[in-house]
Amino acid sequence: MDKIDQIILEQIEDKTVSGEKLSKLTGISRVAVWKRIKKLEDLGYRIKHSSEGYRLIERTPYLLPVEIKRALKTGYIGKNYIFFDQIDSTNIFAKSNDLPDGTVVLAENQTKGKGRKGRRWISSKGKGLYFSIVIKRNYPLNDLMKLSLLFPYAVKEAIKDYLENQIKIKWPNDLYINNRKFAGFLIETEIEGNEINRIIAGIGININNEPEEFGDIKDTATSLKIEEGKTFCRKEIFCKVLETIEKSLNNFNSLDLINEIEKDLLWKGENIRILDEGIEGKLIGLDSSGGLKVLTEKGVLTIYSGDISVRKV
Repeated sequence: MDKIDQIILEQIEDKTVSGEKLSKLTGISRVAVWKRIKKLEDLGYRIKHSSEGYRLIERTPYLLPVEIKRALKTGYIGKNYIFFDQIDSTNIFAKSNDLPDGTVVLAENQTKGKGRKGRRWISSKGKGLYFSIVIKRNYPLNDLMKLSLLFPYAVKEAIKDYLENQIKIKWPNDLYINNRKFAGFLIETEIEGNEINRIIAGIGININNEPEEFGDIKDTATSLKIEEGKTFCRKEIFCKVLETIEKSLNNFNSLDLINEIEKDLLWKGENIRILDEGIEGKLIGLDSSGGLKVLTEKGVLTIYSGDISVRKV
């Protein structure tokens, strides 16, 4: 979308404007104006055509840059915003390009979206939020696990007030409602010496997805719409998520973060199994580094590797 498209949108947002007037304002022909209107409709804008001219009825449901930038209230997260209708993976794009701190890459659909352990993430166009955030700041290496936990915590905080159901954090970085997963995170880092100097946080949140979209994982996967029984405004939630992530990064305090996460830790106090390690025991919480503490027959074990699978017994 270029400047002329934006001028047309601004003009017809709250009133009917003739093609002739739009032609004069933009310096293009009336036929060209009509073609621009059709282009905007292809982008999801609902526009009323009448003998008096054109009027915007409803803004696009797609998360176009012009829509996000007019609503986003952040200092740096999302100020460089890259939008794709479809891409293989926003994380792959972010890793392959030298993008500035705070860049957000979003796709309405990912053909090769992945979660942990290379699992495919189902991304239905126009239904969820599938994006990556690039953070280029230096953090101590021992903050790695805590930073990985920060993103699911921030998303939980951003959307909890929209919901009747309680959100739980499944260690190390999934979000659950009613024991079913609705959001996943893939945190990739670049490390130099004893410091983390780049974080790419891939985030997938199922917003308005329907049960049939999940296929053979419908018993374990869910969406906000399924659990709450209503449709959500993706743009509003997306902006709130970005604003909360920025606030959490700016106020990063590892001890406070761990304490807050423990309040909503999935299966805390219950028996779990660490599939990859063959460990069973009671989940008793997190240590100061963000590791998972499990009480077993041999005593308390702490798990630090995020590349494992945790299940309730």
